[in-house]
Amino acid sequence: MTEIYFARQPIYNRDFQVEGYELFYRQTAGAESAEFLDAEIATSQIVLNTVTEVGLEQVVGPHKAFINIARDFVVGGYLQMFASPQLVYEVTGSIAVDEPLLQTLRQLREQNYRFVLDDYTDNEAYQALLEIADCVKIDMLTTSEQEVRRLVPSLRQRGVRLMAERIETQEIQDLCESLKFDFYQGYHFSQPKMLKFSGVVPANQLVVLQLVAKLHQPEIDLNAIEALIRQDVSLSYKLLRYINSAYFNLPRRIDSIHRAIVLLGTRNVRIWATLISLANLDQHRSDLITIALERAKMCELLAEATGIKQKESGYTVGLLSVLDAITQAPMELVLKTLPLEEEINEALLHHQGLLGRILACALAYERCDWGSLDMLDLEPAQINDAYMTALAEAYRISCELLKS
Repeated sequence: MTEIYFARQPIYNRDFQVEGYELFYRQTAGAESAEFLDAEIATSQIVLNTVTEVGLEQVVGPHKAFINIARDFVVGGYLQMFASPQLVYEVTGSIAVDEPLLQTLRQLREQNYRFVLDDYTDNEAYQALLEIADCVKIDMLTTSEQEVRRLVPSLRQRGVRLMAERIETQEIQDLCESLKFDFYQGYHFSQPKMLKFSGVVPANQLVVLQLVAKLHQPEIDLNAIEALIRQDVSLSYKLLRYINSAYFNLPRRIDSIHRAIVLLGTRNVRIWATLISLANLDQHRSDLITIALERAKMCELLAEATGIKQKESGYTVGLLSVLDAITQAPMELVLKTLPLEEEINEALLHHQGLLGRILACALAYERCDWGSLDMLDLEPAQINDAYMTALAEAYRISCELLKS
């Protein structure tokens, strides 16, 4: 079972009520600081895990989430997928400021994205960023009191709110209160608290990388994109979870990979897949990949033979039937994190409904359990043909995926 770690430190308003939490990436439970070489990888993992894996409601509740962003993450257009009034993005002092960055930030600002300038110093680069900032953070440990007293009135004239960070003594807090800072953060109030979330499905990195490569070809074939996504159970899981998240607020849940791609559009699928690749998530066992592909194709063929209108639901049920084995968690727990139609949930959990019968048929045939085989009112030859076709396709795809 994959585990996700965050360190979370509260940010308080003037009344010392929690305004939000800054989220810090952690690789392990014992890490006291972020251990990464690429800020973009850490950023993508924070955003992906928070928004599409764990859910903001579990991490920050109704409060805001403050997340540091790297330059390539902004200029590359990745933030376009994560628009939420709960998300506030912190632009760090080390970011390289130029016109492409400023132009992108201006466009995002017009779309109601909110930005905080972290570790503010009164230099030319930061002054250029003030036009897009909602708030400015001043480091109370590294900035002298004289400089703080000079900066506060100057920044207020620019119409930005002020946050004091790294408040570690009562004396510093008193100074910040006298200057009427809007927000407060620091060890004096609370140290970062470690959070752990379990049961996240790992991605097949090889499939993701192939998908990213295909998405960036000059001529993009949406059918090929769909086929590649459908080959990987965890990639399909992540796409369906993303499209069904609260951020899209769709009237109906989507259980079709094709519909998810159409609704997202090529550009968003490209961004989504690239982010997953950057997150560098673990690969899972190749034998489970083959089993998932076998069941998915067999269930799809059986669904088509029985006359179900949406045969892709059969593929989805077969593909997701190995989620418990991949995550090493009960299927019921896994499905709670993946909003699906009740028909699919019942099929996976209890083998109920026509989709459930189809999955039960595929499982019985896979195990040679002839005594419990549900024939689905089909001829034995139809079921055998579906199984043999699924077996051949699963092994063919598996071999292609494992090529170096």
